[in-house]
Amino acid sequence: MTLGMTRNILGSAILALALTVTIHAQSTTQPPAGKTASATGTATTAPAPSTSLNPTGSEDNPYDPILEPPPLPKGKATLIGGIATSVDHVRNHITIRPFGGGAKVKVFVDERSHIYRNGVETTVLGIHKGDRVYADTMLDPSNDRILARNLRVVTDTGLAEVRGQVIATRPDRETITVRDQLSAKPVTFSVSGATSYSSTKGAADAGDVQPGSLIDVQFSPHRGEHDIARQIVVIAKPGDNYIFAGVVTNLDMRTGSLFVDNQSDDQSYEIHFTPADVADLRQLKIGSQVTARATFDGKQYKASNIRIESAAGQAGEESQAR
Repeated sequence: MTLGMTRNILGSAILALALTVTIHAQSTTQPPAGKTASATGTATTAPAPSTSLNPTGSEDNPYDPILEPPPLPKGKATLIGGIATSVDHVRNHITIRPFGGGAKVKVFVDERSHIYRNGVETTVLGIHKGDRVYADTMLDPSNDRILARNLRVVTDTGLAEVRGQVIATRPDRETITVRDQLSAKPVTFSVSGATSYSSTKGAADAGDVQPGSLIDVQFSPHRGEHDIARQIVVIAKPGDNYIFAGVVTNLDMRTGSLFVDNQSDDQSYEIHFTPADVADLRQLKIGSQVTARATFDGKQYKASNIRIESAAGQAGEESQAR
């Protein structure tokens, strides 16, 4: 029993001594914290790890010129509206012929551009030659190109109306040009077999639309070169006779002209006359009810006879009675 206990005590002492020697060896060969052992066995100081997450001091989300498009240029946008005469789907640019004339403009699109076709967002593939386009453009100083920030293609449009005088017809090209009564600018329309004709006198045909004719055109904007005339009403054509009946609203004896509010169509017409054309010139006043026969000569209505139906005072009394 004594011998066994002695052996156990001796084994424990030997094990404790071995552990002590091992720990001491590790402490003499391991460099202290912040030190590294060189090839010669000497300790050198290790560099402290960097604690900065953004050593360059740049923004948290910097612009990558390789993977990202540049920001939009600063400055005011310019609206350009016209017809797309060519579309390059590879180089992503559109050539626009502005409405009203002027030099063609080449506009570029990229990832920064928003393209809409009839209000639905699309890509450059949604733009076709002949489309009516409206672009918010900006000059890109990085490449001196005109960039379209927003580009809208409009094809769904209703009928519009223009009233004016025909200044030219081209049967070979199936076009007519009208000087717009409001803007005084020429507008060219295409006509076809689908164009309908009528007149204030009744029926009409394409032959009644001649230089000097006054017409009313209802048209639909077209993606081609010219808008398409859907309906043409001939108001007057050179050489035709007309009868106007209504109240005189303006009178100029010096120039021999008066304005009549025509009862049949609620339109006002200017009629030129001479004193010999008026049955009773002394009764002709503003407010008089008259009936005038006139011929349209391509420039104006020239009266051949003006009859006073009621004087200005009588017309006023009748108006109050009504």
